[in-house]
Amino acid sequence: MSQSASRKGSRVVKILGIITLIGAIVAVGRIVLKVFNEKEAEPEDGHNGV
Repeated sequence: MSQSASRKGSRVVKILGIITLIGAIVAVGRIVLKVFNEKEAEPEDGHNGV
């Protein structure tokens, strides 16, 4: 019975690890997109009619 419980626990840990990894990737992706969107909204300084 302990082998069955350890397999089940191992499977739960793996699933939680995968969910955590996906959540971290999504969070980093959202931060990167937010930074890129803020940079594109700013006007360029090089072309001010000088």
